[in-house]
Amino acid sequence: MSDLGVKGMTVRELAREVGVTEGALYRHFPSKEALVEELFAGEAARLHGWLAHSLRQDAGAWEQLDSLVEGFIEYGIRETESFRLILDLHQTETMKGGQRVRLPREQFLSVLTHLERTERLRFNPPLATVLMIVGMISRLGAGARTGVVKLTRDEQVAMACRVARAIV
Repeated sequence: MSDLGVKGMTVRELAREVGVTEGALYRHFPSKEALVEELFAGEAARLHGWLAHSLRQDAGAWEQLDSLVEGFIEYGIRETESFRLILDLHQTETMKGGQRVRLPREQFLSVLTHLERTERLRFNPPLATVLMIVGMISRLGAGARTGVVKLTRDEQVAMACRVARAIV
């Protein structure tokens, strides 16, 4: 992937990256933006499924928050390229208004709603709380991947869960 991410890549570079010709991409996608949106939707769906699987429905609200945090970190560790792609594509202009893409924030918002009901907490606005949690996890993962943060997986999870609870 380009140092500038997918947004900074040309269609020719994208085609080379996925092992097809530039013409083949244009036969299936009318524009680079359409290709990027489809790529983002597919990868975001994978992450969404991963988090849905890691969310313990029978657990209390705080434990659900912990399980989402752990699932998010685990996905970043096991699916590094997909995770980097999701984060990169999420920043592009084409994704900012995309309503058809299910993002992890939905699951975090659901847990916050559960916390509101069971713990009588209020989040104003709830999305800001989710963005802070997801941003913290993303930056922690980036630090661990680059070696700046030297924590084991379990240490990352424990720290991120403590910080997520503090943010809430």
